[in-house]
Amino acid sequence: MAMLRTATYLLFLNGFLLLAYGKNAPVYLAFSVLSFILAFGVMKEVKFAIKVALVYSGVNFFFALLFLMAGNLSSSIDAAISLLIVHDILGYIQKKYGEEVKLSA
Repeated sequence: MAMLRTATYLLFLNGFLLLAYGKNAPVYLAFSVLSFILAFGVMKEVKFAIKVALVYSGVNFFFALLFLMAGNLSSSIDAAISLLIVHDILGYIQKKYGEEVKLSA
């Protein structure tokens, strides 16, 4: 539990921010529920939830960067949250499953 604490808190924060963004938009509500489910799965260290959270945060980071380049400055918060989630999950994977894969030339 202690290893993925940051990712869990940030997924919960992402869910609350998505609730605040769109009060009348069902798409934001769906992604908010997904963030809450992923946060609970990451907290319990379910492998499938960790994999989905990693992909979800990576895609979210990519789109947040695109919106940031388009001029939406509030996307910087979303990009930072997604980057921290990806960093925490990758650190967890590295600690749990061993060293980095070293490419030999």
